Amino acid sequence: MSASEALRRRFVGRMLGVASMHGKERALGPALAPALGLREVRAIAQLDTDRFGAFSGERARELEPREAALAKAREGARLSGLDLVIASEGSFFPHPAAPLATCDEEWLVLLDLRDERVHAHRYLTLDCAHAGRSCSSLEQLREFCARAPFPEHALVLRPSQRGSPADEVFKGLTQLEQVEAAFAQLLARHGAAWVELDLRAHMNPTRMRAIAAAAAEFVDELARLCPQCSAPHFAVALNVPGLPCAQCGEPTASLLAQVRRCEACGCERREPRADGRSEEDPGACEACNP
Repeated sequence: MSASEALRRRFVGRMLGVASMHGKERALGPALAPALGLREVRAIAQLDTDRFGAFSGERARELEPREAALAKAREGARLSGLDLVIASEGSFFPHPAAPLATCDEEWLVLLDLRDERVHAHRYLTLDCAHAGRSCSSLEQLREFCARAPFPEHALVLRPSQRGSPADEVFKGLTQLEQVEAAFAQLLARHGAAWVELDLRAHMNPTRMRAIAAAAAEFVDELARLCPQCSAPHFAVALNVPGLPCAQCGEPTASLLAQVRRCEACGCERREPRADGRSEEDPGACEACNP
């Protein structure tokens, strides 16, 4: 059985619910619908995903990203009655291989209640729009707006960088007049304000593109069939570090291999890294470049 046949046998004609209130179905649908043969991809109404954590600080995320996405998917299934639901969860932090650069991590979790299978995929990219600063003057605020990808990306203003549920928060600002009016209020009450790019998907086109790229990559991963039972999504379960240094031969922290596992039958296989590299540059070796 081919990969496309296996995917369509499992998913063809089904409705996929998207556990999002930020338009993520627009990024997920174009990749998933044709590849899986879905009848429709639609957002789940009346689902408050901010209860699982909000970028703007009103609610802290209490779960790890993958688990937060799974919780969204389960809540979406409960509200909609659908047996196939997908959710995503994003995070921004220093890239593991380039700590001075911020990366966007997107987890996609596809919940299939027909047999309780959970398909999860992690996507990491340096292409992200994530920036913020504290401003105590209108000149500082305007300087930030001029340098940021604004107004294509919306802005958020709040009293300080570390948001709390009690804070005044102005979100989704796409006009300079709105930004300056919100800043005037916060400046009068707090003496300064924190301004940052809105990281919600529908207000951040760069993040929406990352979710679309994650979905395309997810399709490729779902199409990997288990070599033992032919179930879709022979998924990466473990990344194995240890790529040897080209100069001294010592193992480095770089990826050496991946272990794939089938959740249906438990089959495991170790595979070399996909790009075929067998050595790491000495610049990434702690022995040669401490």
